[in-house]
Amino acid sequence: MMRPNHLLTWTIFYAFREGATSWNPSNFAKTEEMFIIGDLHADIHCAKQWVYRSNMVDLSSWKWIGADNAALVFMGDYVDRGPFGRQVLEFVRNLTVSFPQKVVAMMGNHDLYTLADAMLPEGATLFMGAAVKDFSYAFVHPEEYLNWIPDAEKDDARTLMPSFFAALQQVYAQNYESAVMLKGQRSHTILDWPPFRFNHSLSSRFREQLLHWQSLAVTGLKNTKLTDWLAARPVVVVLGGVLLVHGGLPPSLGLQRIHELRGAGAAVKVEDFFSSGRQQLLDDMHEVVTYRGFHGRKGCKEVDQVLSLLKDEGVKLIVVGHTPGNTVRKHCRDRLVAADSSLSRFYRAYGNRYCPVQVAADRHGTCNKALSPCAGQAVHVQNGNINLIGLDNIIEEL
Repeated sequence: MMRPNHLLTWTIFYAFREGATSWNPSNFAKTEEMFIIGDLHADIHCAKQWVYRSNMVDLSSWKWIGADNAALVFMGDYVDRGPFGRQVLEFVRNLTVSFPQKVVAMMGNHDLYTLADAMLPEGATLFMGAAVKDFSYAFVHPEEYLNWIPDAEKDDARTLMPSFFAALQQVYAQNYESAVMLKGQRSHTILDWPPFRFNHSLSSRFREQLLHWQSLAVTGLKNTKLTDWLAARPVVVVLGGVLLVHGGLPPSLGLQRIHELRGAGAAVKVEDFFSSGRQQLLDDMHEVVTYRGFHGRKGCKEVDQVLSLLKDEGVKLIVVGHTPGNTVRKHCRDRLVAADSSLSRFYRAYGNRYCPVQVAADRHGTCNKALSPCAGQAVHVQNGNINLIGLDNIIEEL
């Protein structure tokens, strides 16, 4: 079993304080090999399994054991759909701090929304029309709040959360999640559903506590400087002849705007990230972390157009996340790799819906499914060869 590494803790603290977490393309100029891990979606157990499987980092000694010309790449979406987003964020951040010339962590759309929710007065309204924390699915798992609630308050939270999950499962049973918010100004909220409906005291207490939990999460993200780290994530990276982007690149952006996106986060202070002067850049960032055009009917044509724009840099392959499947998929005669293979056990079992994981609560419908072991695939690219990597075994003590 791994023991705490106090030297590592202080090394990470000082490196992060000095700003060693920004993406610096010059660090990766000699990259010829990469191990690419898709969307982790708040599953810290499987995140560690895949890093172990990469054979690039010894998690016991926290040392780089991969080749000098190799890189470990994360495709973004570290949060949501599971209850361990904070743990995944801190784990991946620590890797980028410890190995700044070896580890690349991309920005995903859920990461961008988390940053906006924490830094904007009204949350991620800039992108979603409402604060993402107020949606009843696919943005913030309720148990994520347990990561930020003080120990003295956790018993009270665990008392309320079974009612929370009971209401959510009622909403899911009616396939009504797209219309129901947790709170806010819309006509339907979670408080309109049993057991909150007609129980004014429970409803009032839950609403008060939910606001408190959300405030604690925002404060925690800022105090741990995870917001600073998220703001420094790259959205477009060219590495060893491979274009990396979470969603995709509309060819209509053109080469100049693509180059602007390649430097979008690294030199910006988090408090300036959403400034009005960056509106066009923010719109472009949001588009590329959510774009799915490569998977459409004209997808391969768009892939070729983007590769043509970047031909002077020798780019011959595009790797994206964001669009999930049970496996990694190779498309367009191996010019496009879709790396999101549903690595999160919570997404594999429950999709976009939130089900109890740690909290003792009744389960029915979708939430009655059992979690499977870590599954999916990662991508290994070397000398132009693309190999899809599975997990040989699960190392429980990681």
